[in-house]
Amino acid sequence: MLSSFLHQKVLPAITFSTVDEALPAAEAVVKGGLQVMEIAFRTVAAPDAISAIRKRFPEITVGAGTLLSLPQLRQAVDAGAQFGLSPGFNPAITGEAKRIGFPFIPGVMTPSEIELACEAGHNVLKLFPAAQVGGVDFLKALEAPYVQLGLGFIPMGGVYLQNMHQFVSLKNVIAVGGSWLATRELIAQGQWTVIEKNVREALQKINQSSL
Repeated sequence: MLSSFLHQKVLPAITFSTVDEALPAAEAVVKGGLQVMEIAFRTVAAPDAISAIRKRFPEITVGAGTLLSLPQLRQAVDAGAQFGLSPGFNPAITGEAKRIGFPFIPGVMTPSEIELACEAGHNVLKLFPAAQVGGVDFLKALEAPYVQLGLGFIPMGGVYLQNMHQFVSLKNVIAVGGSWLATRELIAQGQWTVIEKNVREALQKINQSSL
């Protein structure tokens, strides 16, 4: 299921200060050609932003990111999020997500965390912070030891338009993500055409990498 959500191989992580920012940002993402986005639970606006986007743009698959507690997980589900992510691996959160049938992508940054997450039933993992733990070289080193597990990584943290092609070319990378597509500054300034342009350029990079 998660693989189908991420077939375009780009996952923008977006933080909203107010609910009013949600719909124009989502419209920019759609116009750029993308059909998936992550709303970070870093502000109180996140649940209402998810609900508003799900209602106005049913074609977008909306995930809830930075879920750090069970109450946040429940808020995300109640708001209509279709999948969740966290920066780390918290067995209590991932266990509850599994119990209620909510697709979830835990964060990992070490081989031990990778194995624990896999043992808990997760084969799509967020590598965070990707650049700080070794980036492309680290992911290359993981390919051989874990090829038998069929894992797909989403590197986030230090991934940008300029280097994303290096990540998506790897066999064990299912998608790349980050906030550079729609930064807090761009959203605060209402730079919707710039966000649309960033999304379109990212998808073009993906298409070029697959040639």
